[in-house]
Amino acid sequence: MTLRDLGYRPYEGARLPPSINWWVMLRQGLARAWGSWMVKLAVLLCIVPSLFIAAYAGLGRFFTGQIGMSAEELPEDAIFEAITLLRMTFTAQTWAFVSLVTAGAGATAIAEDFTFKAFQFYFAKPVTQAQYTVGRVLAVAVFVLLVTLVPVLFVETVLVFSAPAILVEQLGLLLPIIVHALLVSLVMATLSVAVSSLSPSRALTLSAWLFLFLVPHVVAAVVHGIASLDDGPGWPWLYLTSFTGLLGIVADELFKAQGEEPLLHWYFAVPVLLAYVAGAVGLISYRLRRAEVFG
Repeated sequence: MTLRDLGYRPYEGARLPPSINWWVMLRQGLARAWGSWMVKLAVLLCIVPSLFIAAYAGLGRFFTGQIGMSAEELPEDAIFEAITLLRMTFTAQTWAFVSLVTAGAGATAIAEDFTFKAFQFYFAKPVTQAQYTVGRVLAVAVFVLLVTLVPVLFVETVLVFSAPAILVEQLGLLLPIIVHALLVSLVMATLSVAVSSLSPSRALTLSAWLFLFLVPHVVAAVVHGIASLDDGPGWPWLYLTSFTGLLGIVADELFKAQGEEPLLHWYFAVPVLLAYVAGAVGLISYRLRRAEVFG
């Protein structure tokens, strides 16, 4: 009997409910993201800056004798110093490793599916556009969260155990750390995946993301620096065009890290950040509708 004579045989295995397709897309997205050398490099090296910052904090408190001090003997700026080190860690992780993860996994996610015409496969299954979007965005967000939250928690642990006299105040920073790490992961993942939907060319979407990630922030820093010459107040409003700048403004409010009264408050940054994220989700939805028709 030839194979042709066997006819159609229905599938007799266990069928998964369509409602968990987002989880299937997430698993596939995580495996594909891990295939990027940039993601591997970020995950393997993300702990390095926090090692130096934690060593600086621990040794600094050891040589200044703060480890055995009581709460009354500690310097008044002990908590502010801890906040500064945590913000420094977040900044280092964002520029060094979040950029790698979003470039390697986020900025090419949908472009790869355009290139390989994968939408005909995905949407031939009971996969909705929402499930596809959630799976793609969360896959990038997981790696971004990994390279930010774990190193910052490591620094926080060193700070806690090197100054037990201010343990309660130090542990109070855990909530801002977690909130900011989640915010960075979701915002950066959503925006990078949205940029990846602009074109089937992965080189083009990667270049566009790196441009949007770097150039607005650098221009804003230069303009603010020039305006700050001769003890001027500066002009920080261009930071509203920078994703990292907006996240930094929100982080300053979460950690209460400002010295003097800032010119840009969180209530300026949050609506702009929400508009960027909403626009990114709308762009992904629009491109997926086109892909379903023309893919």
